[in-house]
Amino acid sequence: MSRVLTVLRETILWSYERGTWQYDALCVLILTFVFLTPRQFYRDWPVINNSHLFGPGEQIVFTLDEGGKPVLNVSTRLVPANLDAARLRLMAQVQLQKTLNRPVSIANIKPILGENGETIGYSIWLDQGEVVAF
Repeated sequence: MSRVLTVLRETILWSYERGTWQYDALCVLILTFVFLTPRQFYRDWPVINNSHLFGPGEQIVFTLDEGGKPVLNVSTRLVPANLDAARLRLMAQVQLQKTLNRPVSIANIKPILGENGETIGYSIWLDQGEVVAF
Protein backbone atom coordinates (compact mmCIF):
# COMPACT_ATOMS: atom_id res chain seq x y z
CA MET A 1 0.00 0.00 0.00
CA SER A 2 2.81 2.41 0.79
CA ARG A 3 4.37 1.76 -2.65
CA VAL A 4 1.09 2.79 -4.33
CA LEU A 5 0.93 5.97 -2.25
CA THR A 6 4.58 6.74 -3.10
CA VAL A 7 3.94 6.34 -6.84
CA LEU A 8 0.79 8.45 -6.58
CA ARG A 9 2.60 11.20 -4.65
CA GLU A 10 5.54 11.26 -7.10
CA THR A 11 3.14 11.39 -10.04
CA ILE A 12 1.07 14.24 -8.62
CA LEU A 13 4.13 16.23 -7.58
CA TRP A 14 5.91 15.40 -10.88
CA SER A 15 9.08 14.36 -9.11
CA TYR A 16 10.44 12.10 -11.85
CA GLU A 17 13.64 13.19 -13.63
CA ARG A 18 13.68 13.92 -17.36
CA GLY A 19 14.58 10.90 -19.43
CA THR A 20 13.02 8.32 -17.12
CA TRP A 21 10.24 6.13 -18.43
CA GLN A 22 7.84 7.54 -15.83
CA TYR A 23 8.48 11.10 -17.03
CA ASP A 24 7.97 10.03 -20.65
CA ALA A 25 4.76 8.16 -19.75
CA LEU A 26 3.34 11.25 -18.00
CA CYS A 27 4.17 13.40 -21.04
CA VAL A 28 2.48 10.90 -23.36
CA LEU A 29 -0.64 10.89 -21.15
CA ILE A 30 -0.83 14.68 -21.17
CA LEU A 31 -0.34 14.93 -24.94
CA THR A 32 -2.89 12.18 -25.53
CA PHE A 33 -5.44 14.07 -23.45
CA VAL A 34 -4.78 17.38 -25.22
CA PHE A 35 -4.86 16.05 -28.79
CA LEU A 36 -7.53 13.35 -28.51
CA THR A 37 -10.08 15.22 -26.40
CA PRO A 38 -12.98 16.40 -28.58
CA ARG A 39 -13.30 20.14 -29.13
CA GLN A 40 -16.73 20.20 -27.48
CA PHE A 41 -15.13 19.17 -24.16
CA TYR A 42 -13.25 22.48 -23.94
CA ARG A 43 -16.22 24.59 -25.09
CA ASP A 44 -13.66 26.90 -26.65
CA TRP A 45 -15.60 28.51 -29.47
CA PRO A 46 -15.08 31.91 -31.01
CA VAL A 47 -17.39 34.45 -29.41
CA ILE A 48 -20.26 35.66 -31.57
CA ASN A 49 -20.48 39.38 -32.24
CA ASN A 50 -16.76 39.79 -31.52
CA SER A 51 -15.15 42.60 -33.53
CA HIS A 52 -11.95 40.52 -33.83
CA LEU A 53 -13.80 37.44 -35.11
CA PHE A 54 -12.58 37.50 -38.70
CA GLY A 55 -8.95 36.70 -39.43
CA PRO A 56 -7.16 37.84 -42.58
CA GLY A 57 -9.01 36.50 -45.60
CA GLU A 58 -11.79 34.86 -43.56
CA GLN A 59 -15.30 35.54 -44.77
CA ILE A 60 -17.30 32.92 -42.86
CA VAL A 61 -16.55 31.76 -39.31
CA PHE A 62 -18.54 28.90 -37.73
CA THR A 63 -19.42 29.33 -34.04
CA LEU A 64 -22.02 28.19 -31.53
CA ASP A 65 -24.29 30.47 -29.54
CA GLU A 66 -24.92 30.19 -25.80
CA GLY A 67 -27.56 27.50 -26.41
CA GLY A 68 -25.19 25.41 -28.55
CA LYS A 69 -26.95 26.27 -31.82
CA PRO A 70 -24.74 26.72 -34.89
CA VAL A 71 -24.11 30.29 -36.05
CA LEU A 72 -22.44 31.39 -39.27
CA ASN A 73 -20.62 34.69 -38.92
CA VAL A 74 -20.36 36.27 -42.36
CA SER A 75 -18.02 39.16 -43.15
CA THR A 76 -19.20 42.29 -44.95
CA ARG A 77 -16.72 41.34 -47.68
CA LEU A 78 -19.22 38.61 -48.59
CA VAL A 79 -22.49 40.40 -47.72
CA PRO A 80 -22.42 44.23 -47.98
CA ALA A 81 -23.41 46.25 -44.92
CA ASN A 82 -25.51 48.92 -46.66
CA LEU A 83 -28.59 46.78 -47.47
CA ASP A 84 -32.13 46.95 -46.08
CA ALA A 85 -33.39 43.95 -44.08
CA ALA A 86 -35.11 42.12 -46.96
CA ARG A 87 -32.19 42.52 -49.38
CA LEU A 88 -29.72 41.60 -46.63
CA ARG A 89 -31.55 38.33 -45.93
CA LEU A 90 -31.75 37.51 -49.65
CA MET A 91 -28.09 38.37 -50.31
CA ALA A 92 -26.91 36.40 -47.27
CA GLN A 93 -28.98 33.39 -48.33
CA VAL A 94 -27.59 33.48 -51.89
CA GLN A 95 -23.99 33.84 -50.70
CA LEU A 96 -24.34 31.02 -48.14
CA GLN A 97 -25.90 28.74 -50.74
CA LYS A 98 -22.97 29.42 -53.07
CA THR A 99 -20.42 28.85 -50.33
CA LEU A 100 -22.02 25.80 -48.70
CA ASN A 101 -23.12 24.33 -52.03
CA ARG A 102 -26.63 23.53 -50.80
CA PRO A 103 -29.93 25.32 -50.12
CA VAL A 104 -30.18 27.12 -46.78
CA SER A 105 -32.97 28.86 -44.90
CA ILE A 106 -32.13 31.74 -42.57
CA ALA A 107 -33.88 32.03 -39.20
CA ASN A 108 -32.23 35.17 -37.81
CA ILE A 109 -29.57 37.75 -38.67
CA LYS A 110 -27.80 40.13 -36.26
CA PRO A 111 -25.06 42.62 -37.15
CA ILE A 112 -21.54 42.32 -35.77
CA LEU A 113 -20.28 45.78 -34.88
CA GLY A 114 -16.64 46.85 -34.98
CA GLU A 115 -14.84 49.02 -32.47
CA ASN A 116 -16.03 52.20 -34.20
CA GLY A 117 -19.65 51.07 -34.37
CA GLU A 118 -19.54 50.12 -38.07
CA THR A 119 -20.98 46.80 -39.24
CA ILE A 120 -18.14 44.35 -39.97
CA GLY A 121 -20.28 41.26 -40.47
CA TYR A 122 -23.45 39.39 -39.59
CA SER A 123 -24.24 36.49 -37.26
CA ILE A 124 -26.65 34.22 -39.11
CA TRP A 125 -28.72 31.48 -37.52
CA LEU A 126 -30.10 28.85 -39.89
CA ASP A 127 -33.56 27.33 -39.50
CA GLN A 128 -33.99 24.39 -37.12
CA GLY A 129 -32.80 21.07 -38.49
CA GLU A 130 -30.22 22.53 -40.86
CA VAL A 131 -26.82 20.98 -40.30
CA VAL A 132 -23.71 23.03 -40.94
CA ALA A 133 -20.57 21.17 -41.92
CA PHE A 134 -17.23 22.98 -42.04
